[in-house]
Formats: sequence, structure tokens, C-alpha cells
Amino acid sequence: MNQDDLYVYNLPGKVTNSLELLYFDSKTLENIKVEDSVSPNPQKKPTTESHDIDYYKSDLYRYNLKRQLNDLPPVTEDEFDKLLEEESIESLSGSDDDDNDNDDSEEDKLQSLMQKLEVNASTNGDDEESTVSYLNTKSPFILFKSPLVPADKAVGVYKAVLLPAQLNEPIQTLEKFPQTGKSALFMIGGGHFAGAIVSHAKKNTRGNARSTKESLQEQAVDIIVSKTFHRYTTRRKQGGSQSASDNARGKANSAGSSIRRYNEQALIQEVRELLQEWKHHLDECTSIYIRANGASNRKILVGYEGAVIENKDDRLRSFPFTTKRATTHELKRAWVELMHLHVVDLPKVVKKKQKESTPERSTTPKVTKSPEEIKHEQLATEVVGLLKRQKAPKLISFIKQNSIDVDTFKLDNTHTPTLLHYAAANGLGHMVQVLLVNLKASPTVVNGAGRTPAEIADSEARKVFQIVRHKLGEEHCDWDAAKVGPPKSKEEIEEAEKAKTEQVKLEKQKLIQDELAKKTEMELKKPKFSSSGVLATHKPDDLSGLSEQQKMRLMREQRARAAEARLKAMQK
Repeated sequence: MNQDDLYVYNLPGKVTNSLELLYFDSKTLENIKVEDSVSPNPQKKPTTESHDIDYYKSDLYRYNLKRQLNDLPPVTEDEFDKLLEEESIESLSGSDDDDNDNDDSEEDKLQSLMQKLEVNASTNGDDEESTVSYLNTKSPFILFKSPLVPADKAVGVYKAVLLPAQLNEPIQTLEKFPQTGKSALFMIGGGHFAGAIVSHAKKNTRGNARSTKESLQEQAVDIIVSKTFHRYTTRRKQGGSQSASDNARGKANSAGSSIRRYNEQALIQEVRELLQEWKHHLDECTSIYIRANGASNRKILVGYEGAVIENKDDRLRSFPFTTKRATTHELKRAWVELMHLHVVDLPKVVKKKQKESTPERSTTPKVTKSPEEIKHEQLATEVVGLLKRQKAPKLISFIKQNSIDVDTFKLDNTHTPTLLHYAAANGLGHMVQVLLVNLKASPTVVNGAGRTPAEIADSEARKVFQIVRHKLGEEHCDWDAAKVGPPKSKEEIEEAEKAKTEQVKLEKQKLIQDELAKKTEMELKKPKFSSSGVLATHKPDDLSGLSEQQKMRLMREQRARAAEARLKAMQK
């Protein structure tokens, strides 16, 4: 199908005649074939005057709409009046105040009925039966079957295009859509506002060149009048209006916040003055589409005191898709997207969930632990906790009370099977010493990978192994088999660490001096200028009479003095 043949206000007969409504199950989205005798819409008014506009403005329509959302059949006008009377009687019987006015407002009664529907819906849950309707697409489209598209595709029209009174007969509505008329489009957010009154009749674009900025369909949009505003109302990269920030964090006193507050009020005034100026256009519009980010932005356009557009206006609806920054071009793009039929994929069928699903029994028998295994796990948990907290006295007492052999007691880990492995791998140097000296743990026990505790220890724990080797002596065990380094006393290790620290310090100082010497040499080689800006010449007798060796010595002394001066300056 040609894109020009999909404009809803000018659909050719070959398109409308090929359309056939698709009905879907509300639970599974399965395509259901419906006989002609079945009412196309479960929410259709059960009276003969189904096209009466007054009906769609009535409380009965609102109530039936709520019932449809809860998959309940509609009620007639007599049944609705009876429900209202029953609601009034219930409210009277529940009142203890004799002076209370017995004439409840119709709105309060309706709200009470609506709340009962919500309670019933939440109580029934998934026990309700599924319904069949062409509105059950779980998408913003009403879908049609057509031989003009592939079998796995459908033709869709946005539900927002049709008024509530037109949802009952979408195909007939599309066939009779008048080309005359106009609609209003408004977008506001982030300090940007764009509004336009668009004619339903397209402009003639024959002979227009294709543009990278606008498609031919966008060029055909006939904008009667348009206006855009922009005010600085949000902080860069932070978003949110200044008023929202004030409500959340308190009122800021910066210059930027004051500017943003002023701009917010100025934008509100400009937009509302524009709406008042366009009132004669808005009164003639068949549809009004708005995109307002947040309740505060929506209130700028709709529902304020003396508003041109009321909240209850049946023509009012939102864009059923994501829009970009509010600009005139974006309004055109949104109009083209909204007012053209689309070829879409059919909804995927959802499998029904079984209400009572019995879990499959596992073929593997459940492993039951013996009392000894349970006790061993409890002991392991307690011992590991004492090791982590490095509670040496409590650990020694606990191991002796429970007669735990530190070499044969295994933890549930192949990498650290013994207590000594665990302490060494986790850098618990003090506990390594306690296990070796006080609890006589063997350092030659290997883990699942054949590695001793010293091999998996970190640098600090390895030093503890060397200190213990020096303390206990070579006769205690085979230290070489345990992969422990040469024996060293605590003082020797401290001296070695101190010497290493000094060496690092000297190397750093040497690097600094070398760098300073390079900078000094570069400065000496730079050409010098006199106060008048003329390149100064060296006196011929400055270094005259000196040998090359003396000149080199003098240069070294100058560099050394400069380096010392810079080093002192850095230390200060």
C-alpha cells in the first residue's frame, strides 16, 4: 500500500473495503473469529440510540466503561438508576447523624459504585473469565485484517484517533471521516512549548522535492497556526523544574534559581495567553492532543481556573507514543504518525497459566545429613568466625574444649581445607602464628591442589611463617617441604623492611635531583635577553683563562647549587 493511501481523513475505498476487525482474547491475545450477530463492542450502549453524543457524556457511559475494564457486561439505564438508589439507601443506613443531608450528590454515588468495582476486581483476580473484543490488543492500536498486507501482519489505527462515540464502529468511522475540520496539538516539557492547529485536509505536495529534514507526508501537513516558546527553567544535565527542586530540597537563593522561577511563571503566562488567543480555533477542533511531562506541566494547559480546555473534555487525549523535544517539526511528525494507518505484527499469543500447578517431583533423592555432619558444620562455622575476628584466646579455648585436631579438621573448601590454610590465604598473620606456635598445626599439610599454607599465603603471612621457623627451630618440622622461606627473626625482617624503605626513598630523591639538574641545564642553555629586549652577549673574559676541566667543575657546582635550592623549596 502507498503511504499516501493510509491517511485516515482520506482513505480510498479499496483500503476501507478490505478492512475486517480482529478480535482478541483478553487473557491470551489469541485471535478469535466472531460471528456477525455478536455485538462488536461489549461496552456498546444497550439502547437504540447508540450514536447519541449525550450518552457518551453521561455517568452511565463512565460506569459501563469501568465495567468493561473489569471484564463485566454493561448495564442498562434502568439498572444503573437502581444501583444509584441502592447506593443512596446504603449511605443513609450507615449514617449516625440525624442532621446529615440525605440527598447525596450523584457524583459521590458514582464514585462509590466505581470503588466497589475496583474491590470486586481485586477480589476476583484471575478467576474472572476472559472476554473477546477488538480492543484487547494490549497496544495503542485497533487491528484489522486485510488482503493488502501479509497474513502475519495487520493494519492498525491508533485508538486515540477515535472519539469514545466512534470506538463502537471503527470501520464505519474510518469510511465517513470528514476531510474538513481541524485538530489541536500541544507539547510542553523542560521549558519548551510547541502548539499548532492542524487542518485535516492535506496540502498539495506535488512537485515538492524530497528533503532530509521532512518527509513528503510531513510537508503535506497543513498548519493553520503555530507557536513555540522556550524558557530556561531546568538546570543543565540535572533536569526537573525549579519548582519541583524547591519542593524537594527547599528554596535555593542562587541567581540561577531565581531566573528559573521567573521563567516558569513567564512560560505559564505566555502559554495560557496563547490558549486564550486560540480559543475560537479550539472550540472548532474535533480532537486535542497534548503531551505534558508531569502534573505541573499538564496543569499549564488543562484544568486551571478559567481554563480554555477542561479536564473532562471528551476531545482531550494524549499521544500514544514517545515524542521528542517540543518543536513545530515534532508536531508535524507526531501528526503524521498519529493520522496514518500502520502495518504491524499480530500480537503474540500468551499461554494460559495453570491455576493449580503441581511441582514435578525430583528424581534425585533428598540427601539427609547425619547428626555428626550437622555438628561438624556448626563447629566449622564457629571456628571460621573466630579466625576472622582474630580472637586467639577464644579460638584456643574452643578447640581444646571440643577436642578439635587442627590438622585433620576439614573445612568445606578444597582451596583452604585446614584452619592454617584458611588463615594464610586470608592474610590473618596473627592467627597463623597462634596455630603454629600454640596449637601446633603442621605447615606441611597440602590442599586439594597440592599446595601448602605458605604457598597460598600473602606477603605478610609468609613473613610470619619465617619468623615462626626461626622461633621453633629446624627440628620442629620439615620447613623446606612446607615451602617456608629461610628463618628470620622479627628484628631482621623489620631491619630489611626499613632498609627497603630507605632504598626507595633514596631512589626517589635521586630521581628528583636528576630531574632538577636537567631543568637547570636547560635554563642555562636558554638565550638571555637584556632589559631592553636585545639578546645579551656573554662577556668574553667571563670564563677566559679557565681550562676545560675547570669550566666543567664550575658548571657542576652551579647545577648542584640550583638543585639544592629547588629541593629546599620543595621540602618547604
